[in-house]
Amino acid sequence: MEDEYTREPEETTSEDDQRKRLEALAESLLKKRDEAVLFRAASGVERRWKEDQEVYDRFDDNSGGGDMVDYATGDAYTKGSSGPVRSRVIVNIIRGKCETAEGRFADILLPVDDRNWGFRPTPVPDLIKGLTDDRPVTNTQTGETMVDDSGNPVRASDIAVVQMETAKTKMRAMESEVDDQLTECGFNGECRKVIKDAVKLGTGVLKGPNVVKQVRKSWIPQKDQGGTEVHILETVEEQQPASKRVDIWNCFPDPNCGEDISKASYIFEYDEILPRGLRSLLGVEGYFEDQIMAVLSEEPQRVSVSNPGDKGVKINKTSIGKGNAYDKWEYYGDVDRDDLEALGCDCEELRGQSLSACVVFVNERPIKIQLNVLDTGDIPYDFFQWSQVTGSPWGIGVPREGVWQQRIIIAAWRAMMDNARDSAGANIIFGEGVEPVDGKWELTGKKAWMANGEVDDVSKMFAQFQIQNNQKDLQAIIELAMRFLDLETNLPLLFQGEKEDIPDTLGATNIMVDSSNVALRTRVKIWDDQITRPHITRYYHWNMQYNENPEVKGDFNVDARGTSVLLARDQQSKILANTLQIKGDPRVDNEVDWGKVVRELFTALRLNNVLKSDEDKKKDAEKQKEQPQKADPSTQVAKIRTQGELQKAQLVQQSDMAELEFKAQEAERQRQHDKEMKSLDYQIKMMEFSQQSGMKLNDIKADLAKEASKQNLMRDLADKKTAQLTPPPIEPPQRAPAGEAFQQ
Repeated sequence: MEDEYTREPEETTSEDDQRKRLEALAESLLKKRDEAVLFRAASGVERRWKEDQEVYDRFDDNSGGGDMVDYATGDAYTKGSSGPVRSRVIVNIIRGKCETAEGRFADILLPVDDRNWGFRPTPVPDLIKGLTDDRPVTNTQTGETMVDDSGNPVRASDIAVVQMETAKTKMRAMESEVDDQLTECGFNGECRKVIKDAVKLGTGVLKGPNVVKQVRKSWIPQKDQGGTEVHILETVEEQQPASKRVDIWNCFPDPNCGEDISKASYIFEYDEILPRGLRSLLGVEGYFEDQIMAVLSEEPQRVSVSNPGDKGVKINKTSIGKGNAYDKWEYYGDVDRDDLEALGCDCEELRGQSLSACVVFVNERPIKIQLNVLDTGDIPYDFFQWSQVTGSPWGIGVPREGVWQQRIIIAAWRAMMDNARDSAGANIIFGEGVEPVDGKWELTGKKAWMANGEVDDVSKMFAQFQIQNNQKDLQAIIELAMRFLDLETNLPLLFQGEKEDIPDTLGATNIMVDSSNVALRTRVKIWDDQITRPHITRYYHWNMQYNENPEVKGDFNVDARGTSVLLARDQQSKILANTLQIKGDPRVDNEVDWGKVVRELFTALRLNNVLKSDEDKKKDAEKQKEQPQKADPSTQVAKIRTQGELQKAQLVQQSDMAELEFKAQEAERQRQHDKEMKSLDYQIKMMEFSQQSGMKLNDIKADLAKEASKQNLMRDLADKKTAQLTPPPIEPPQRAPAGEAFQQ
């Protein structure tokens, strides 16, 4: 009994010491939180965020101002004094620019069929040198040359190749493991939220890896006592790393971090938690139940910032009624080793006087303290800045870049509407002594006016003046402001679908698009440096520390390939398509693997689903082996070509014969036609001659018959040979045969 009584004061003293240490630690860390909150409020970035959000949402200085609140003072904005009636139309160009930037950037950076990161084995100088070393390897114990299964000596290059292939195999396994973890937490969706925050407000925050509990449900087939197979639902709870987007309004980094968040010694994240959420943490390992019960017995407190005149900003803490949400603050940064050990943290395997830890506060009370899940001590926050600001972790977005041009466009648009209204009708001036009969001073058709006796000339009692319409001048101002807006935001109308100024040639269009992509490529590189590389590196460290599969562990570096692969995807697809046109050249075929070219082309076109898998290729190869061997394709092609040439020659010959036959028929028909036409002409001439000479047709025929008989007789006599009766008057040098005249 005495031993029990003597131990009670020691236990009480230990609990008191632990409580005092906890209170002192909480007080020290909350001072850092107040410092970070005050610094951000005094920097003016919160007012800038509010203005940028207003520009993005509507950009209306007058309408709807009553529901806007000044985040620095907490006061509502009031409407301005009433004045002349002016146009209040709005054209929101900034919102379209933001959506274009967000869509274009996310489309390049987060493809659905590929990832913008990867791993590569860490280059080892000795291993790289060994790839070209052909010296045989000797056993260090026996001094004999090592041989393989075939009895050939093992060379240093053989061992280096095996080691390199093993490293690549583990690298691919690590890539698959990390890719599965990112897919489970919806990594691409969270990145799109970060991009939207960065485009709109200038900065996006991604947190990870966070350890979350994931419940997996699966149906396991089992057999009952009767041998019947049944499926039983099994639930397995696993702890997996996950990433999430964090609202920039809830982030309070170390004021001394500058523009590089990795240099921050700590960071606070704000959130809210309901009482039922607190009660659900009772009994959970790592949480202080006494602190949670103390919080539940208190009223929720709110931490806000006020600006009382010239005294600067200050922290205000106000209590609200029970049942409302409590303020929850998470601290990530260094904590003294003695404090961590006194509060139950195991720090034996870690070195250093201060260690990276996470402390959770609710209602200004610490309810949980744990060491950083990563032994590297990295703070799990990454900041992406759309346009960097020197000396600040908060960048500026598209609304801030184009706010002045947006104001000019709205002002010119409103002035155009006012001018259109004023110039729509003339200003009428009435002289004295003229009044409308109906008593209404309105200009309408068929209206009666009455003049008194003092009016001599009624035409002088009315005069109208037309206000000049300045639409063209105001439109020129709007167009100039639109050009300046494109220059300042680096988002030309070409990205929004406008085709007015696109060059006629494809080459000029590509040059124009490439020049417009310069700023986009720069931002993709910034994303690689600020998000991809540090974030994926922490996932690599998490798997090296907690993953139980040894096949994924190795010495790797993160390969952020946002610009090297994703941005050039469109240009690669065009180049690959043109490359296929030179297939068939023996000089090219000997150097190029056309199968890989086709796969790369379809990958660039995002048509991976139509490609055959390796298993399908093997099946096709086996089917081809089983089928009878076919003739050489080149021989078949030559045979088909020869048959085609013969058929072509036969068709040409048949066509020529048909053409000759057709021409002969046409010539015969032409001769018959000419003959008939000559006969008709002859008859017509005869009729004309008979009419002129008065002769009858029968007489003409008789004369013709006589003339024809004479002609026939003369022809017969000319052809007949007769003996010569009288000698010729002159004898030719040679004598003719006897009984005939000389003929030459």
